[in-house]
Amino acid sequence: MVLRRLAILAGSAAMALALMALPRPAAAQDDCVGEKPRGGRAVTSAELYVDQSRGKTPADRRRLLEQGIAALEVDIDENADRPNPQVYLWAGRIYADLDRFAEADAAWTMALDLWSCYEARIDTLRFNAYVRAFNRAVGYQGAGDVERAREGYQNAWTVYKKDPNPMLQLGSMYAHDATQATDPAERDELQEQAIEYFQAAIVAGSASERLNEQQRDENMRSASFNLAQLLAMDERFEEAAAAYDEFLEYEPGNVDAMSNAAVVLTRASRKYRSDAVSMEAGPDREALLTKADSVQRVALNYYSELLAREDLDAADYHNIGVGLTQIGLHEEAVRAFTAALDLEPYRANSLEQLGLSLFNSAQFDSLVVVGRALVERYPLNMNNLAMLANAYRETEQVDSALAVLQRREDAELDFVQVRVESEEGTYSISGSLVNFKLDVGANVQIQFDFYDDLGEIIQSETISLPAPEQGNLSPVRHSFESDALISGFTYARVGT
Repeated sequence: MVLRRLAILAGSAAMALALMALPRPAAAQDDCVGEKPRGGRAVTSAELYVDQSRGKTPADRRRLLEQGIAALEVDIDENADRPNPQVYLWAGRIYADLDRFAEADAAWTMALDLWSCYEARIDTLRFNAYVRAFNRAVGYQGAGDVERAREGYQNAWTVYKKDPNPMLQLGSMYAHDATQATDPAERDELQEQAIEYFQAAIVAGSASERLNEQQRDENMRSASFNLAQLLAMDERFEEAAAAYDEFLEYEPGNVDAMSNAAVVLTRASRKYRSDAVSMEAGPDREALLTKADSVQRVALNYYSELLAREDLDAADYHNIGVGLTQIGLHEEAVRAFTAALDLEPYRANSLEQLGLSLFNSAQFDSLVVVGRALVERYPLNMNNLAMLANAYRETEQVDSALAVLQRREDAELDFVQVRVESEEGTYSISGSLVNFKLDVGANVQIQFDFYDDLGEIIQSETISLPAPEQGNLSPVRHSFESDALISGFTYARVGT
């Protein structure tokens, strides 16, 4: 069963933020704790340099701000035994204007430690510095300057950790890079970094005071779903399931999230069971098997809830069926694959999986019907012939079983792993051909008929290719254009 991805990655949707924020009401002076702020030469100098810097060229502005911070740094050194909160407040402001965000963060942290009533004012200063850094990062990202965009988002986070947006953007960027990495060690490192960013986004989003409810929900949806995807890729299955659960709090009943949660829990159960098999008998082994059973029950609850719904598509039902087969619930899987075929009658992989589920659940009367359909629709597949022969044998139709086995023995070709996939109106047929008896180079023609959801033929394509050397597996590839929505196919060898 394949994990399904929602199109909610934040990296492509960064938006500039409002430039200013109103300060929150300050606490009454009587409620303040710490060293009361006081003026002084350094503060006066800083104010003067900041005023003079307004409207100047970038170079002159920077020179004046550096003079202002120099005056404050002298005061900090000279009054280490009795620090002035106001000096640190101004130092943070000028450091931020100079893009020295780590120093701004440290200065404002010190100012607040010294004087508790700076909380509202520093929060506003931090937010405004954050907005400038974030908007700059958005500009760099839009221009394709990835490294400077990353630095900008990190700077924004450094000065203000109450908004999840920088972490969402960085998480998305690192997650994208992880999918492109070819070196496993590099991919794992990028993936782990993306996980940490999305985790930080969830913490910030849940506590943010500046986001409205809709913004908070959108951010939490994005962070939790992408975190779940990455944790699943990292095989941290139960953590991934918990992240999908968190996503479902913001979008209850989402089919993709429920399906994915079932997938990762199924994988967790299988892993625990596999690990237990390699352990010696004893309490630890039994505990792991018990855990596997518990996780499997939770996965089954998801599958049962999904199967009870009436708003799923054929792909949903197919994925549910695959998940159920992975935990050995073949009778339930039959229901899922049958539902998929009700919606798309010529869905090849669902019919194949239905046959396997019927075989594994010993429903041989039904398997005869499905086996016949498989052989009729996909006659060059030896596995389908073997499945039908087994179904006849189990239902004591010996002559029919022998006839199918003889047909298998006489077969000239085996056509396996046949799939049809689409992307933006282009359809691709893929598979592998095995030559049993034909001369090398003999012309092989296979006609594909393509069906819509109603089971009507809407298009046909014929592939011609030379027979490979006998016993060799030869890839088959063919692409074609179509405006029709194709949901299934059959094929037959023609021209013989």
